[in-house]
Amino acid sequence: MAFPLAVALAANAQGQTDPVLMEIGGKQIKRSEFEYIYNKNNSASTVEKKDLDEYVDMFINFKLKVLEAENAGIDTTQAFRKEFAGYRAQLAKGYLTDKEVDEDYVRCVYERLKENVRASHILIDCPEGALPADTLRAYERAMEVYRLLESGADFEETARRMSDDKSVKYNGGDLGYFTALQMVPTFEAAVYALQPGEVSLPVRSRFGYHVIKMTDRRPDRGKVHVAHIFKHIPQDAGQDKVDKAMAQMDSLYAAIMAGADFAELAKTYSDDKVSAQRGGELGWIGMRQTIPEFEDKIFAMSDGEVSKPFATPVGIHIVKRFEHRLIEPYDVKHDQIVMMLNRMGENDKGQKALIARLKKEYAMSDTDQDTYGMLLGLAPDAQLGDSAYVAALGGRDDVLFTLDGKSYGVQGFIDFVNGNSRFNKGSRAVVLSRLMDMYRDRVVLDYEDSRLEDKYPEFALLVNEYRDGILLFDISNREVWDKASSDEEGLEAYFKKHRRDYRWDEPHFKGIVVHCVRDSLEQPVKRLLKDKDYAAWMTELRKAYMSDSVKLVRAEKGLYVKGDNKYVDYFKFKGEAFDQPEGFPYTFIYGKLLKRKPEDFRDVRGQVSADYQNYLEKEWVASLRKKYADQIIIHKDVLETVNKH
Repeated sequence: MAFPLAVALAANAQGQTDPVLMEIGGKQIKRSEFEYIYNKNNSASTVEKKDLDEYVDMFINFKLKVLEAENAGIDTTQAFRKEFAGYRAQLAKGYLTDKEVDEDYVRCVYERLKENVRASHILIDCPEGALPADTLRAYERAMEVYRLLESGADFEETARRMSDDKSVKYNGGDLGYFTALQMVPTFEAAVYALQPGEVSLPVRSRFGYHVIKMTDRRPDRGKVHVAHIFKHIPQDAGQDKVDKAMAQMDSLYAAIMAGADFAELAKTYSDDKVSAQRGGELGWIGMRQTIPEFEDKIFAMSDGEVSKPFATPVGIHIVKRFEHRLIEPYDVKHDQIVMMLNRMGENDKGQKALIARLKKEYAMSDTDQDTYGMLLGLAPDAQLGDSAYVAALGGRDDVLFTLDGKSYGVQGFIDFVNGNSRFNKGSRAVVLSRLMDMYRDRVVLDYEDSRLEDKYPEFALLVNEYRDGILLFDISNREVWDKASSDEEGLEAYFKKHRRDYRWDEPHFKGIVVHCVRDSLEQPVKRLLKDKDYAAWMTELRKAYMSDSVKLVRAEKGLYVKGDNKYVDYFKFKGEAFDQPEGFPYTFIYGKLLKRKPEDFRDVRGQVSADYQNYLEKEWVASLRKKYADQIIIHKDVLETVNKH
C-alpha cells in the first residue's frame, strides 16, 4: 500500500495495549478509535465493505475536516458547546443508573399489573415537611391504630373513628379494587406485599401514615372496548323524569334489538356529546377508569352483547361491548410502564442503587456532625440559603464530607440549596436533612459523570464520535453544503463548464399554464410575461390578475415532460382533451419547448447542486491534503494489527 503522505514505523508498539495508529495535525489517534469507527461502518450488514486501505484514506479525510473545524474555532463557540453538552448528557444517562435494577422494577410493576388488589386503609395525616415532633406524634397514632386492629378491633369501625381520610365517611376506609400505577408507590408496594386479611404496620407516604388491610386479590380484568348511549339524570330529578328517561331508553333498546344501527342512535340520542360524535364509542376501558357501577357492568358482559338499559349514579346507559383483551405481553407493555414511572417520578430506582454502590466504591464519608450542627443552628430565623443565612456563614467553608479523597465544603452545599429552592420548605431540620441527602447524591453522580470517559472506554469513543460528528457537520456545511445550495454564481459557472453532462432523453416544456375567466386575457398575459424574467412570472401575474378580491387567472409554472400535466400534454404533446377548471373556462400555455438540453442551471438545479457539491468536496479535501501533508503520519506496523490483536 502506497500512502501519498508520510509513513512512519512505530518505534515501540509492542507491549502497548492501545498503541497510536496515526498522527494528524499533531493529534494522536489510537488504534481503538480507528477500529471503533471502522468496524461500526463496516459491519456484516453493510452493503459495501470498505477495504482497509481505502478506509484509511476516508478516515484521514474525516479527521482532516475535524482538524480544520478545530482550527476555525468551531469547537469553542457557545452553540457547539451547548449542542455537544446536550448530546453527552443524553449518552451519559445510561451510565448513571443501574439498568438491571431499573429493568427489574419495570418487570415487578408488570407482574403487579396482572393482579387487581382490594384494600382498606386508615390514614393519619402527616405532611412531608412536618416537624420531627409532629411526625413522631403521627407515627405513634398510627401504631395505636395498628395495635387496636391486632387486638381484634373492627377495621371499618376503627377507620370511621380514627382515619383522617375524608372519604372514610362514605367508604369506611375501603378503597375498592385497584392495580399497579394507580396508587402512590409506597402504598402500592405495601399492599402487594400483603395477603388477604393481613394488616400492615404503618406505611409512610406523602399524605402521612397508612395502616392497610388487604381484603382480596384477583386476576386483572384487562380492558374492554365499548360504546354507549347515555341519558343524563340529575341528582335531584323526580321519579317521573327518571321513568320518562327509562321509557325512552327502553324504546332505543327495542330498536337496536330490531336491527337499528347502534352508532346512529348514539349520534342522535346520547347525552354524552363527545362520544356521540363517534357513534357512542368510549374506546378501551380498564380498571378504575370509570365509575364502579359502569365498570362492573361492562366487564360482566360478553363480546358483541348489547346491554339492556341500566342505571348508575350519573344516568342511564345502553352499552355495546365490542372486544375484551387481557394485559399485553411484557415487551409490548414495557415502554408504557416506563413512561408512567417517569410521569410519577418513580424512574430513579436504578439511579439510587448506583449511588449506593458508588458511595462505597469511592469511600464517601458520613456527613461531619459538627459542620452539620453548625448549618442547622446558624441564623435560626433565616431560611436555608437566603442572604441572611449566607451572611451568617461569614465565608466559612467547613468540610461536610469527603469522596474519593476529595473534600466537599459548606459553600458547595449552599450553592446547591439556592438551585433547589422548591425543596426549601418546612421545618429547618427536615429541610436540611432532605437537601443534604440530595446534595450528597448529586455530588456522587457528578463525580461519576466526570469519570465516565476514563472508566468506560466505549463511552469515551462514543462521545468522541458525537463531538467529531458535530464539528464535521458544521465545517462541511460552511465549506460545501451551503455553497452548493446558495452559490448562484458558482452553480451557473459550473453548469456552463459542464453543460454537456446535462442532456435529456425527451423534450421538456418550460413555461406556464394559465386558466382565465375569459379568452381576451390571453394576449395581455403573454405581453406581460414576454419582457419579464422567467423567475418573476408568477409574481407579475399575482400583481396584475390575482388579487385577494378578484382572481382573473389561475396559473402554475414549471418544467414538464409528457405525462406531467394534462394541459401541457394537450397543447405540446398531442394529448387528450381536458375539462376546464370550474370558474376558468379558457386555458392556454406560454413558454418554450427544450428538446434535448436545459436552458440554464435552474432547469436541472437538483442535479447541478449535487454535482457541484461533489466538486467542492473534492477540491476541499485536496486543499486539506496539501495543507496538512507534512502533518499526517501513519504507523504502518500498528495498522497491520487492526482487528488482529
